[in-house]
Amino acid sequence: MSEYQVGKHRFDEEKGVHVHDVHSAFQHGAAPVEVLLPSQYEVGTPYPVLYILPVHPGIGGRWGDGLQTARGLRIHDRYGLICVSPSFDAWPYYGAHHDDPGIRHEEFILEALIPAVEGLYATKQVADDRLLLGFSKSGWGALSLLLRHPGVFGFAASWDAPLMMSEKNFGLYETAEHFGTAEAMRGYVPAHWAKRNARYFQRDPRLAVLGRNFFGTRWLHDLPHTWRFHRLLDKLGIQHLYDNSIRVPHTWNPAWMQPAVQKLMCMTAGSARSGRLRAVDGVDL
Repeated sequence: MSEYQVGKHRFDEEKGVHVHDVHSAFQHGAAPVEVLLPSQYEVGTPYPVLYILPVHPGIGGRWGDGLQTARGLRIHDRYGLICVSPSFDAWPYYGAHHDDPGIRHEEFILEALIPAVEGLYATKQVADDRLLLGFSKSGWGALSLLLRHPGVFGFAASWDAPLMMSEKNFGLYETAEHFGTAEAMRGYVPAHWAKRNARYFQRDPRLAVLGRNFFGTRWLHDLPHTWRFHRLLDKLGIQHLYDNSIRVPHTWNPAWMQPAVQKLMCMTAGSARSGRLRAVDGVDL
């Protein structure tokens, strides 16, 4: 089997999305991937891609549906984005399990999801036009992916995520189910990778750190995660956008998604204006 195979395409008229079943060795079964295209999508025009990362196995779940929230805000049309939401058959933290080869979510994104999307649709296929968005687990995962792979992804926004959570907190919030061991979890901790790869993020802002519901307050072990991560980035000289004042329910909520996407687009515009050429483009660290 190749790294991945894409099953038959179908269009969900009720949800307004294209659906592709992606088969790979990185998950136990076929993974439906939903794609929301701009209304005036043109095959010959390349588009940036916004990857909306789920917080729950399957599609949707108790915290809502990120892609449908984006659709309600018309993110795809307002900013000219292809919006993509993958799915997973285990709790997603965007890392890999210690000994279960069917839970390799980072590899699924890098080796299956991105190639599949860029093979099926007109995309720009450069780091600056691969954007990541998440909250809670997937906010942790979005920043982990960007910080670990600064040459693959351009920008990431996270809202209300446990960003200071590390292997010391192994066992909380389904981390044991995803990683298997604390040592496996340690390899994906955003704070560790911020320290290791700070030099790649010190020119233009590439991260938006937002919050205020659970993890922007002293909710977990008296630790305000959003503020503490912001302070860590400042200490490391990592340029970023910060707002810890968005007080809305801990769900896929338009009241935080809209400002998060606005910040993503501001960062991409600033990067384009500066004309910067990032030395790490194409480098997988």
